[in-house]
Amino acid sequence: MKSVRDTANTGEERISAHNSARDGRRRVFVTIYMAGFALLFGLYAFQLWYHATRTSTTIDEPAHILAGHRYWQCGDYGINPEHPPLLKLLATAPLNSRTFVEPGWDCGSRITSRLDSFAAGNLFLAQNGVYSVLVPARLAAALMSLLLAAVVLLAAWEMFGRAEALIALALLAFEPNLIAHGSLVTTDMALAATALATVYALYRYRNRPSWARLLAAGLAFGLLLASKHSAVVILPILFALYLADFLFFRRPAASLPKQIFRQTASFAAFLLIGLLLLWSCYGFRYYSLPQATESTISISDYMRTEGRPGASDTLSAKIIQGIGRARVFPESYVVGLADIVATGNRNTWLFGRIYPTGRWFYFPLAFAVKTSVALLLLLPAGLLALSFRREKRRELMFLLVPPLLYFAVSLTSGINIGVRHILPVYPFFIVVAAAGAVAACRKYPVLRYALIALLLFHAATAYRTAPLYLAFANDFAGGPQHTHRIFSDSNVETGQSLKLVNEYLAREKIGDCWFAAFGHATLVSVTQPCRVLPSGQRFFASPTIAEPVPPVIEGAVLLSVNELPPRGGNEYLPIAQSTPVAQIGGNVFVYRGRFEVPLAAAVSHATRAGQFTRLNRLEEAVGEGRKAVELGLDDPRPHLALGVALARAGRKDEARRELEAASRLVDSNPALFFNVGARAQQELRGLD
Repeated sequence: MKSVRDTANTGEERISAHNSARDGRRRVFVTIYMAGFALLFGLYAFQLWYHATRTSTTIDEPAHILAGHRYWQCGDYGINPEHPPLLKLLATAPLNSRTFVEPGWDCGSRITSRLDSFAAGNLFLAQNGVYSVLVPARLAAALMSLLLAAVVLLAAWEMFGRAEALIALALLAFEPNLIAHGSLVTTDMALAATALATVYALYRYRNRPSWARLLAAGLAFGLLLASKHSAVVILPILFALYLADFLFFRRPAASLPKQIFRQTASFAAFLLIGLLLLWSCYGFRYYSLPQATESTISISDYMRTEGRPGASDTLSAKIIQGIGRARVFPESYVVGLADIVATGNRNTWLFGRIYPTGRWFYFPLAFAVKTSVALLLLLPAGLLALSFRREKRRELMFLLVPPLLYFAVSLTSGINIGVRHILPVYPFFIVVAAAGAVAACRKYPVLRYALIALLLFHAATAYRTAPLYLAFANDFAGGPQHTHRIFSDSNVETGQSLKLVNEYLAREKIGDCWFAAFGHATLVSVTQPCRVLPSGQRFFASPTIAEPVPPVIEGAVLLSVNELPPRGGNEYLPIAQSTPVAQIGGNVFVYRGRFEVPLAAAVSHATRAGQFTRLNRLEEAVGEGRKAVELGLDDPRPHLALGVALARAGRKDEARRELEAASRLVDSNPALFFNVGARAQQELRGLD
């Protein structure tokens, strides 16, 4: 018969064995989770690399790359002030060891206009090897996307758990929009990453206040400010979040007056730390140009020259000018804020229709069309599942208030040109969707199989889409080959398909072709073999002299969807009325035949007139302008080109007639207002 001691020892052994088995299972699960995290990080990084190397230069990247290079070179923040410097500095850091063919003016010697920065940026890439400059810059920019993945993982893990973090990372890793913009040298993903990082850091500080956590939150906020000027929209959202957390979740540890004082002081410190980091990105220098001792740019003049008519007279403009006088922000940053106000309204294209400004339903539609099926299905399901978890109300507040308020503000935006402008809502929604999905699966275990199937479908969607991530539309909308039926903006085309075009031309053995690309002629001409047709929206932007287009062309003709009506003019309508023989990248149509294109010929001469004007070869510019008007009498662009050339030549009366004709003709072609009508009115004001 066993003694009491033997029985106790046996019980202890059983408990010890049970604990060992439990610890073993825990280690196995931890290993599986760590392997899953590593795999998903690796797959996301691979897709970022793949997109960076398989696609061509988008329309905004050259100006950003040149600006970042000049920031490092001499601290010239007078170039590309429309965007803060953080992402541009990060992207161009790998280029610092190289020697380049530089632009035609000394670094930091003058304020660079938007037109000059775009033209010089394209020439900079063309002269220094387009992809040898672009790819390293993109891979460096992709670090912001990897930061976003890390923050999503940490936020989901701390707020909910490991399983939720794994599902959130899976949703992020295969979300086509986040892959599409994740490696571009643009500011959208930087804003998305730093917005979530700021809210998460604020959540951690509010959860357990400490000086270290306050410093982390302030630094995250500084990175947010330095990422994109639309971060100013997030500032009042952060204040609302801070206030709501104090009102609804405060701990009664001290008297109310003392708590209010502490909260006010901590939020002020949060703002101050962020502001100091922003100033550090500008070298703690107020003036845009190095060595400057006074302002070299007028905020009001900038808004008049770069914006729409009357933009400098609005209340918002007066506020921006007041901020500039107060010198709270660096001069270049204030110019960027002014740019938002000055260009705050642009044409919107939806379902083949032109709207003169933004529409409230644009971003809800863009989100519904451009978001993956998995996230669209899991987000409402996640919200429903989490609504029953009272213990997670605080986490839901931090995850839902910022994106919902940001989304609400977007409905009032006058600039509707792509889902990229609401990218900051995606990581918040991804964490909520993942947490809700796991909660539902725990309550109803059979749903695990549906979740696994949906995630596999999600990964397959990214695989099927590659490398057409920028033109992505979900299966409900027909996929990336049908995105152009809904949008005519950066949702479908931003110049990214030139490499795919080259592959098509080589595969089909096409050597004689014409190409109207949605991109700058300088880069188009050096990165593909076709003769370049004029891009009707940017006929002043190239620093090199374009070849004139004959009134009749034949052979293979490639047209970007954004060069067709309603986005472009009518110069390619005779081609578009025929049936395309192929579609490339979801945004380039291929046609074959003989086509009469007198208006395209007119635009090519207008392009040449603008280029001769920039080179101060004014007689040649006037001659090209007159040829353009002869071929395109009823189009505003030839009259604008001729009017500008005449104005520069001092022939004001003739210039006025042509510019007034351009302004009048724009009324019948509203798609051209932003680039043509505004320019014509600006030139007319300059004649007075």
